[in-house]
Amino acid sequence: MPAPMGHPNYDTEHTGGRPKKYTTEYIEKLADELIVWIKTDNNNFWIKDFCLEKNIDPRLMTEWCKENEKFSEAHGIAKAFQESRIFKGSMLNTFNSSMSKFALINNHGWAEKTETKVSGDATNPLAFLMQKVDGESKDLVNE
Repeated sequence: MPAPMGHPNYDTEHTGGRPKKYTTEYIEKLADELIVWIKTDNNNFWIKDFCLEKNIDPRLMTEWCKENEKFSEAHGIAKAFQESRIFKGSMLNTFNSSMSKFALINNHGWAEKTETKVSGDATNPLAFLMQKVDGESKDLVNE
């Protein structure tokens, strides 16, 4: 749609919406700073602390990871450092093991391993259960 008469033409370079507060250059600068921050001090392992030090909303990191490949890569590296430091801290008893477990499960996709063993023969692997149920049901009926 053309602009009204006497009105300057609309900006056709942008798709609309609110202007971005952070430029691509700034986001990529933060990506570099995040890598330096996580690598230089072993006490730097909680990525939210980086955001707080820089006065940025931690929720923006998710958005930047989607929009900027360099930031996404830096964030992935920082998460790997985080996971490693939490695991090592827990193994060396410098971190609380319960909190470490909680952080690794909720932030890094870890899960407790649960095994279920099913025994029986290859053609009818649940035969032992059926026999047990069948045997018990006969006992109940015969009593």
